[in-house]
Amino acid sequence: ISCDIWSSNMDKVPLVDNEAAKQQSEPVSDRKFPRVKIWFREKAKSTKNFPLSVFFIVGNEFCERFSYYGMKAVLILFLTSQLKFSADNSTAIYHTFVMFCYFLPLLGAIIADSCLGKYWTILSLSIIYSVGNVIMAISAITFGNGDSVAPNIALAAIGLIVIAFGTGGIKPCVASFGGDQFKEDQVGMLQYYFSIFYFSINAGSTISTLVTPVLRNDVKCFGSDQCFPLAFGVPAILMIVSVIVFLVGTRFYTIKKPNKESALLFYHFVASIVIATYHRLKRGKDTTCSFFLQYAKPNYEDSFLRDVKMVLRVLVMFLPLPIFWALFDQQGSRWTLQAVKMNGRLGSITITPDQMQALNPILILAFIPIFQFVVYPLFNKCHLLRRPLQRMVVGMGIAGLAFVVAGFVELKIEADADILNSGQSKVVLTNAIESPIKVVSSDFNGTLDRLATYSFQPKYLGRYQFGFELEQTAKRSCFFDLQGQNVTEVVVTNASGLIDCGSVTHVQDSKRSNLSAIVRVFNVINDSDIVLLVIDSKNVSENLAFLGASNVFTVATGRTLPYSITMNHNGNLTYKNGSLPEFGENGAYSIIISLSDIMVVPVDKPNSVSLFLQVPMYIIITVAEVMFSINGLEFAYSQAPASMKAICQAAWLWTVAFGNLVVVIIAESKLFESQAIEFFFFAAAIGVVTLIFSVMSFFYKYVELNSQVAIQQSNEESKPLIGSHDKGSDQVHDSEI
Repeated sequence: ISCDIWSSNMDKVPLVDNEAAKQQSEPVSDRKFPRVKIWFREKAKSTKNFPLSVFFIVGNEFCERFSYYGMKAVLILFLTSQLKFSADNSTAIYHTFVMFCYFLPLLGAIIADSCLGKYWTILSLSIIYSVGNVIMAISAITFGNGDSVAPNIALAAIGLIVIAFGTGGIKPCVASFGGDQFKEDQVGMLQYYFSIFYFSINAGSTISTLVTPVLRNDVKCFGSDQCFPLAFGVPAILMIVSVIVFLVGTRFYTIKKPNKESALLFYHFVASIVIATYHRLKRGKDTTCSFFLQYAKPNYEDSFLRDVKMVLRVLVMFLPLPIFWALFDQQGSRWTLQAVKMNGRLGSITITPDQMQALNPILILAFIPIFQFVVYPLFNKCHLLRRPLQRMVVGMGIAGLAFVVAGFVELKIEADADILNSGQSKVVLTNAIESPIKVVSSDFNGTLDRLATYSFQPKYLGRYQFGFELEQTAKRSCFFDLQGQNVTEVVVTNASGLIDCGSVTHVQDSKRSNLSAIVRVFNVINDSDIVLLVIDSKNVSENLAFLGASNVFTVATGRTLPYSITMNHNGNLTYKNGSLPEFGENGAYSIIISLSDIMVVPVDKPNSVSLFLQVPMYIIITVAEVMFSINGLEFAYSQAPASMKAICQAAWLWTVAFGNLVVVIIAESKLFESQAIEFFFFAAAIGVVTLIFSVMSFFYKYVELNSQVAIQQSNEESKPLIGSHDKGSDQVHDSEI
């Protein structure tokens, strides 16, 4: 947009006089670039009296966008790891929230135009918005002993509803309220205002998407290795700051009265279609009506109905668009959940799964000038992609390619992680004896070395038998029940003088959606109880008897962890200290404590697929966004009549809402057992829709700007848009609604 403003204004700058005397008096740089010199002079003059009130509005927008995107960045991980929702249910909740954020702007516009006005709408809904953020921060605090998350779920639901109402309600008001601050002789400054406004949006979203994941992952609070209260609390503070900033600027604002006629625009738009349909069904075909909407002529004028017809042509082109947003908005849900299963280590730096979302706004700022100055001019020279719809078609196709890449990345993750299906099980066999043992089973026959581990997938589920033999002096048969999608840990020891078997079952899909490792402790010391085990300054197990297994707990990853053990051996307390090796992200481990050593046994593989395989996905989806979203806004604005541009902009936001609704339906239906297959499904779906949209685009006839101006002038000279007819005479209401 700024590039277009630059080029258009440069064309309007007059050349300086070419007099020799003047040339001699000017510096060489000024003589070489006279247009640039005058352009900057004119712009310096035009921005000299920039309204002070605008900076309060821009500051308010920065804080609000920081709050929204910061909260949204960690939301999916909060739902999975703290509130214990499944990946599918978390995805459905996430996209339901986003859906309402884009459904509600129409309500906010109606409230602003019908009664409160923009100022009071922004202020009142921002306060409500702040309350919602505070509720979200409170919902992340563990209540009681943490056994029940029902209070947290209830508070989170209330918080999300309130936030959706607040952010959706103020969305259509803030930018236009800033535009109201400019006087008629300051119209030239609007382009700078919108550039600053756009920058504040991207700055707020980028910074918050980088910062809040760090607050979540690197800070410990309320006894947890993650600090969601802080990750939600900082956005809440920023939202409160945005209200304060907005209030401080009150004395500088130009506050206009509500335009009640504008609030009725959507009503009249829908009413004209309903009335036309009613009269068409009631009267049958009428040869005097040149198009369908003219059946509403008893109530509405031709000029208004022509505008409605133009809008309907645009809305028909909007029908295939939700599928793009169904794919695009999964960056914060499915793509983030995929990132949880990947390794974000890059040397000494660790990128968290939710931080990857920051790539999108960063790449957007980089790609817009590249496309404006390089890509589109090259295509123009080849007479390609000159129209917005053509670029949108290409953008939709490119978005499908991003999900093809996502599908292959998911296949790589699944292959590397040994993910079990409902008919598969896994056995992890550990020899905690100082001597080799002989193992006999239906799947593994051989010798297991001292302090060694062997894992395999058994051929069948149910009752399973192992035979163990130690140096031909001791034998033992042990039986275990194997279940689908479970990992059974079997530990063999002879601490009592005989062969003893201990086991515990680990449900594979119980992995937490964070960067911690899941750990369980086994005690294989005979006649000794582990009174207390402290790892990384956290009490993790107490009173663990021989062959006892602790509950699952989480530990930090990426660094060695200090530990201390207090043991009760026949009434005497003994102590042991040391360091545990690094644990891998999202891995599952057993710590087997014996008299001679501490063994760390991997039960489930930690993340090993590099998180940076997602970078191509983000590059591709951002290219798709640049080609689709920006050109879509241009199409909606340029093809809508001047009196109904607001309706087209609202309809554009609703395509985002319906796209998120598609994701909710797919996630809740649980059609696909494999996430990779779901990614490929979305890629195929947008491929089919792209073909349909390309055909629609081919037959679409553009309304050129010149013809729109002529139509608008005709409308202004014609009768009122809405007429109340009585015996052939018109009662004037208003020429604009």
